[in-house]
Amino acid sequence: MTSQPHANAFALRPVLDKDLPDGAWWPQNRDLSDQLKHLFALWPEDAGRISRVLYSPPDWDDRPRSVDIPGRRIKTGFFPGDDTHQLTLSMLDKQRRVITVIAPESSAEAAREVLEGITRPVTGPPSDEHPGWDNEGGRT
Repeated sequence: MTSQPHANAFALRPVLDKDLPDGAWWPQNRDLSDQLKHLFALWPEDAGRISRVLYSPPDWDDRPRSVDIPGRRIKTGFFPGDDTHQLTLSMLDKQRRVITVIAPESSAEAAREVLEGITRPVTGPPSDEHPGWDNEGGRT
């Protein structure tokens, strides 16, 4: 079954930040074999060539080992127990891109908020996860 992607179903962060997902994707359904070709169609050519996809099993009804993408076949895989709701894209240049998967049944408003959050510039200093750690040798 082939379906069309949601309008505005993908966003890539304009400036990469190692502490944040690189993008977000709102697939139409939970059939990874069907939906992955839509992600590849939305992927910007200048962002690099995807060579492999690791996925979070709870997000998908199928568990393919590979998926046919126009012009090639992509190996896919997962880690048992992974419930991160993310895809990890291995790029041909050996870099990795982490993409948040928005549940297909999410409302358009909720999906839009996540997608817009990806494209919004990150401002301010990095957050200090444990402020006030002065008695243990940490930062104050």
